[in-house]
Amino acid sequence: MTNARAARTTREKAAELRAEAARREARRRTILIITSVVAALVVLVGAGIVVQMARQESVKAAGTTPPANLRNGAFVVGKDTAPVTLTVYSDYLCPYCKVQHEANKAQTEAWVAEGKVRVEYRTVAFLDQASADEYSSRALNAAAAVLNTAPEAFPAFHDALFAEQPAEGGPGLSDDRLVELAVTAGAPKDPIRQAVSKRSYWGWTASVTEQASKDGVSGTPTVKVNGTMVQNPTDAAELKKAVEKALGKG
Repeated sequence: MTNARAARTTREKAAELRAEAARREARRRTILIITSVVAALVVLVGAGIVVQMARQESVKAAGTTPPANLRNGAFVVGKDTAPVTLTVYSDYLCPYCKVQHEANKAQTEAWVAEGKVRVEYRTVAFLDQASADEYSSRALNAAAAVLNTAPEAFPAFHDALFAEQPAEGGPGLSDDRLVELAVTAGAPKDPIRQAVSKRSYWGWTASVTEQASKDGVSGTPTVKVNGTMVQNPTDAAELKKAVEKALGKG
């Protein structure tokens, strides 16, 4: 073998070795990427499980004793004999819930006064992570305290929570302000302050929120008329049409 041929053979073998090394490195990188993606998915799934377990542990730790004066497990306004049941799932931090409430408030109150509609407020705490201080749960806990001690004050307190709704992403109303609004609505100060400061219905708020998720409620506001979902509950005309149809006027 000539020196030139030997040198060429050496270069060819070296090139093959480099190519094989490159292939091995590419396989190694592919395996690392796949492993990283799988690990990330495991972390995400695990985080979801942890959040779910944390909520369940919160329920167990705090207990699930509901406030007094619930009807059918809800804050109810109106007569049980009303032919139409309006079920409203909302969150006190949800801006669209405020829009829904204010757009339909006057008409709903008129239906209730006429004995045509009973409203089941199934308020939840989906948006704790959208505030700096778990405002959704704190507001719902305060609403439960009002219902427990002064059910006649609940409608006014419910209105006040939406009227003073804080913006998402920051702190909610303070505990002191929640107590002030409850007292203004007609509830006694000391029992409300105690329930708010001790988070007396914290476990119950977690329980009803979890139950709403199990019942298929994935967002707020969700509004049903005699069990049938209203597609656009912020549209007062659409809700009115649904109620009148249920009343036999549609």
